[in-house]
Amino acid sequence: MLKYLNLILRTMKKRRERAVLTGLLIGFVLIAACGHEKEAAPEAIPVTVQRVAMASGVSAVAYSANIVADTHVDLAFKVNGYVRSILQVKGSDGKLRNVQAGDPVTTGTILATVKDDTYRNTLAKAQSDLANSRATLSKAKADFARYSQLLEERVISRADYDAAKQHYDSAQASVGASQAMVQQAQVDLDDCKLKSPMSALVLDRTIEVGTLVAPSTVGFQIGDTAKVKVVFGVPGSIVAGLKSGAEITSTVDAFPSQVFQGSITKVGAVADPNTRVFDVEATIPNAEGRLRVGMIASIRLPATVQAANVVVIPTRSIVRPPDDPKGYAVYVAQKGADGTMVAELKKVAVGPVVGDQVSVESGLDSGAQVIVRGADIVFNGASINVVP
Repeated sequence: MLKYLNLILRTMKKRRERAVLTGLLIGFVLIAACGHEKEAAPEAIPVTVQRVAMASGVSAVAYSANIVADTHVDLAFKVNGYVRSILQVKGSDGKLRNVQAGDPVTTGTILATVKDDTYRNTLAKAQSDLANSRATLSKAKADFARYSQLLEERVISRADYDAAKQHYDSAQASVGASQAMVQQAQVDLDDCKLKSPMSALVLDRTIEVGTLVAPSTVGFQIGDTAKVKVVFGVPGSIVAGLKSGAEITSTVDAFPSQVFQGSITKVGAVADPNTRVFDVEATIPNAEGRLRVGMIASIRLPATVQAANVVVIPTRSIVRPPDDPKGYAVYVAQKGADGTMVAELKKVAVGPVVGDQVSVESGLDSGAQVIVRGADIVFNGASINVVP
């Protein structure tokens, strides 16, 4: 009976093994069959394109510029300590509040103070040391005068006279050192008060009462906005025609119907190594304070300043090349070998922004179809479908 049972078990075991092997074989066959199936062609990416245009007389188009203060100063502390007080001014509700961005200040105004107990004690000790040094000097002076008289009368030796003179000279030096320590202690005490060096507008405040500050900690940023500067960039084809003193006109979104007149005060001599544009700075009177730091201005150059024809493309078509995180590139729609449309990456050198477009100084020919919508999702060689 046992023999038959063992035989049955062995038979069942073999059958299970055969079943497992059969299952594995079927799996391999299915996998192999799937492997021979033809892979589906990648779906074309829908994009919109725009033909590259030529713009002549770029100076006739508005340049985007940043408005900055005519004079900008960072006010930093010179001593260590905790901020004890901040200048109080009346708010719109008539109540006192801490001075803040937008508030005007005058020359010499104390904007903030640091706790000065330690510095007062240091000054008091220095003054006490000075008093002791002066007392010592007074006695040394009298002794030296007496020893000088005794030396003439040949009552004391030359060595005693020299010792008295040395003591007198040392007392004089001690007084000088004590005076220097008093002056330094007084300067440190005065530096506990952070004062405005000019009449200006507060642009920013970075401290509160109780803030621990150290030397070089910036507490305020102030700027003279009676005049403001507008800074923008122009390509090399235009910069040669710009001169200091040339008149410019400017508008801002906050006052769309008002035109602000100004003049060019600085023309960059060296182009930016990344953008290849030259920085230009113009000054605009701002007595009424309408123009504020940080606004974006639209600048128009004199009509006499003209540039050669340049290629312009939509700003949103610009991308970063995968192999150059600091460079610029665009994707151009091209016909592939099989007749389908594909995206081709072209590196470009960009110039200044011209309205809602950017000028291209090299790397792109007029008439090319640049991918605008979809430029951030395509890749070099990707199959594309141009849609309206």
